[in-house]
Amino acid sequence: MKAVLVLEDGTVFEGNSFGAEGEAAGEVVFNTQIIGYQEILTDPAYGGKMVAMGYPHIGNYGINDRCSESDSTHAQALIVKEYSKIYSNWQATGSLGDFMKKNGVVGIEGIDTRSLTIYIREHGEMKGVVSTKTADVKKLAEKAKAFKDNLKPQTSNVKINNKAQSSTVIIDIGVNKSTLAKYEGAAVVSAAATADQILKMQPEEVIISSGPGDPRDLKGLIAEVKKLVGQVKLTGIQNGACVLALALGCTVSKMKVGHHGMNLPVVDPKTGKGEISMQNHSYGFDKLSKEVKVAHINLNDKMVEKIVSLDGKCQAALYYPIDERGKLDPGYKRV
Repeated sequence: MKAVLVLEDGTVFEGNSFGAEGEAAGEVVFNTQIIGYQEILTDPAYGGKMVAMGYPHIGNYGINDRCSESDSTHAQALIVKEYSKIYSNWQATGSLGDFMKKNGVVGIEGIDTRSLTIYIREHGEMKGVVSTKTADVKKLAEKAKAFKDNLKPQTSNVKINNKAQSSTVIIDIGVNKSTLAKYEGAAVVSAAATADQILKMQPEEVIISSGPGDPRDLKGLIAEVKKLVGQVKLTGIQNGACVLALALGCTVSKMKVGHHGMNLPVVDPKTGKGEISMQNHSYGFDKLSKEVKVAHINLNDKMVEKIVSLDGKCQAALYYPIDERGKLDPGYKRV
């Protein structure tokens, strides 16, 4: 079946449908990863995004039971050069296409993703529509323009348990399983939690998770995090880093082109010591307050990727924190 991707400025990419049929709107971003399509589709931080994979051959290792970042899909659509109908992996339990059909994720293949990536780099991330229903460019462009990214924290119904005893509390604005695994045993509270409720749990550290949407919209959470500053150690991850930065008096703005992918180098500008990071953020630090200092910059575009408060109690990183070398993730079993 034919499918079409139309950007909000009327640019058209024609291809073929795979996964679920229908129509989906969202913000079109490109991801530079060679692998990880299952993690991308299921990470709450990709909510509202239509992801174009830079690597040309997608789906060849199928879907497995351990690599989902949540219990459902969140990305709006997947855009690829070539979808592999044949998959082969000892862990695979099904195909990517069937997984997308089951979860209602629209896919388009057969387009020049290199051309799309270059176009986004030059013109910036923009909204789009993938459709198998119609090829009316004008109508689809209008639908793309009308798309509203009103994403809220993913689990605002999580109940507070003030009796929970843990040295770490995670504020959930779209937490993924990798974060839960890294901070195993942490108590998880919703974005509606107040500073007083969190402090009653007597944590040593509070993590503000990654998540979807515009972090500037989380005004209530920003106000509560501000009350936590100086009381406990605070760590912000990706969009959670933006929330923490705003609480520390910095400003945050939408990037022309976000960072989405792995193997992205960040470095301490003073020591030259660097790390290889995984990133997924369309918002970045703008004007820094006098309360923070730069800890890491991106080697590719020199953007500030991590800030630390002057007292060392707060750190906000726009990339996913690197785990200890050689540590197996909880879902891996030796054979």
